[in-house]
Amino acid sequence: MMEAKFHQLRPGQRFLWQGSTYEKINPLLARSLDNGAQRMVPRSTLVTRLEGEVAPVAAEPPPPDLAAARRVFEDYHRSSLHWLERQDGSEEKLRQARTALAQARHRVLAALGGKEEETAPPEGNAG
Repeated sequence: MMEAKFHQLRPGQRFLWQGSTYEKINPLLARSLDNGAQRMVPRSTLVTRLEGEVAPVAAEPPPPDLAAARRVFEDYHRSSLHWLERQDGSEEKLRQARTALAQARHRVLAALGGKEEETAPPEGNAG
């Protein structure tokens, strides 16, 4: 048996900690093999690897297609603006809703790491 810090284990590896046997689920969680309960384990926690335990090598998930995500989001944004323009409401409420949508759009695009492009106005409406 060999000691290691929790962050050094790979998902699927089994280890002893505080008198119980666990399996690492992800970088923050482990599942008790005694009762199935999940516990958060600090990265720096010293645990004891079980002898002969080798974690299965998981295939890396493909990187997300951010360009596709941006296209889908822009389509959603255009649809939202189109729906908004068809609602009955005061010009002030419409302006507030457009502003809120524009701010939300800006936050999502910033999170996706893409440059912001102008969203085309809904069809049949130039303003």
